[in-house]
Amino acid sequence: MPIYEFRCEICGHVFERILKINEPWPPCPACGQNKVLKLPSVFGFTDASSWRSEREAAILKRARDYLIDGKVKEAQRFLSKAKQYVKTDRINKLSDSLASRKPIKGAYVSRRELVVTKKKDG
Repeated sequence: MPIYEFRCEICGHVFERILKINEPWPPCPACGQNKVLKLPSVFGFTDASSWRSEREAAILKRARDYLIDGKVKEAQRFLSKAKQYVKTDRINKLSDSLASRKPIKGAYVSRRELVVTKKKDG
């Protein structure tokens, strides 16, 4: 059962009650009047813009990780799927720019380096 928050129109007292969905609103516990207003709950609202920006940041971070590792094809595939679900300008722009990019062969391969040490004359 959800918790509802009410405010009395007569005395201004704010109180909470646990009610079933179809149950009538309770009277004010301070003055006993039935003129109460249900207040909007903070938990009842979700901010779509903050969710979208968090998802966008997570998607761009994962795509950046793919690109740092040199996996352009995987980044392209990931962004093409991601832009179907989270439609933002930054994701669409990055996906479109990667669609025309070709993977660079051997650019991210690490190779062993030859280390030369000089012996001390002793």
